[in-house]
Amino acid sequence: MTAPVTWTAEDTEEVDCCLCGVRGRPVHDLTPFGVVRCPSCGLVFVSPRLRPEALQRLYDDVGYFEGGVYGSGVEDDAASQDGRFDPAMLLQRTWTAGRLALLDRERGRAAGGRLLEVGAGYGLFLDAARQRGWETRGVELSRTGARHAREVLGLDVFCGQLADAPLTRGFDVVCAWDTVEHVPDPLDFWRTARSLVADDGVVLFSTPYVSSLPARLLGTRWWTLKPAEHIWHFTPRTHAMLLARAGFALTRVVRNPLAPSNVARLDSLVGVARPVPL
Repeated sequence: MTAPVTWTAEDTEEVDCCLCGVRGRPVHDLTPFGVVRCPSCGLVFVSPRLRPEALQRLYDDVGYFEGGVYGSGVEDDAASQDGRFDPAMLLQRTWTAGRLALLDRERGRAAGGRLLEVGAGYGLFLDAARQRGWETRGVELSRTGARHAREVLGLDVFCGQLADAPLTRGFDVVCAWDTVEHVPDPLDFWRTARSLVADDGVVLFSTPYVSSLPARLLGTRWWTLKPAEHIWHFTPRTHAMLLARAGFALTRVVRNPLAPSNVARLDSLVGVARPVPL
């Protein structure tokens, strides 16, 4: 396990609201970071935040995915290899199954077609979708994660930002699991996704949400605040505003921590959006 990085003001930059183009008002001081709220639309975001080159160093760290949502078994799924119980990997498999089931319900037909996952991590969801009959592509910023997805699982995963990926239009499904809170500009992100998804396609995503009970009760002690990496903090309302600006309609929000697609997540939601005809 690598030692935690100490960030300084030189690693950070000020940014404006991606929807309104204005500076936010302070919510939390987490020096060298700041959590702010847009005075116009209410979107919460981090400013100052890490510069792109510092953020790349964070995601390239081999320890980034370890000990968190992937637990300790992601490299070789040790939980299944030697019988050890790994709760994090169990949750990953539960979410994957629940999200694939949600996808089937939203599509209204059997699995099949073109599926793109942005923020593919080590490729666990993509691999499961491929086994269900989907033709899969992935995008992942972490070189470590993308390399594992390609070399260990044999997946087609581009390493970089979505806007730079060599993709063609017409995906039946675009998924972004715990990804949008990380991207430099969520509006640009969703506009790019809109240019790639078919007109009768569907988008599924998950994020933490800042209006959740844990976020409101815990303040700076909220475990999902993570200002180095979680640089946008949404509510169902700001998700709907952002998606509408990009050409989508938010059609479903799952916040129930008992739902298979969101199980045990007290501060996160799963969303479903559909393209609005251009």
